[in-house]
Amino acid sequence: MEAIDGCLLALTLGATFVARSFSGDKGQLVPILKAGLAHKGFAFVDVISPCVTFNDHEGSTKSYAYTREKNVEVVQADFVLPTGAITTAYEPGSVSTVQLHDGSWVRLRKVADDYDPTDRDRTYSYIRERQEEGEVVTGLLYLSADSSDVHAQNNTVAMPLAQVPFEELCPGSGELEKLQRGFR
Repeated sequence: MEAIDGCLLALTLGATFVARSFSGDKGQLVPILKAGLAHKGFAFVDVISPCVTFNDHEGSTKSYAYTREKNVEVVQADFVLPTGAITTAYEPGSVSTVQLHDGSWVRLRKVADDYDPTDRDRTYSYIRERQEEGEVVTGLLYLSADSSDVHAQNNTVAMPLAQVPFEELCPGSGELEKLQRGFR
């Protein structure tokens, strides 16, 4: 079964800001993270991070301690050698082939300067085309010009719901009936 690309899934689910970067390319990653945090809407940022201790925390079923406790041999390793940071720098529109700690490789393609991130369908197609060539696209992949945050979309109140008076939260059966008529 083919793995689902997170960026394609985010596009399908209606994300209005979709980006991907490599943790070793801080020149690209930091601005993407800042833009994603500032975005008013559903922002999705996929960070490719080759970390040898990923999921090694209490409660994880993939942690070192869990596999020892349950006697599940995931990998033959009692000691993980210290390794250097994996970094890369490459120009927009180019491909960087990066070797990971386990010896595998990932081919990163940074979107070109003239890439247009405003066409959702073209973005979806571009990611798929690059996947077929064995590449992982990085950069700002999609940005909707007409996005708003969830509170604006749903006309929510600014105060915490615990502080909203009961009468406003539960306006009565008459209001419920009007609401239900709109769905018939």
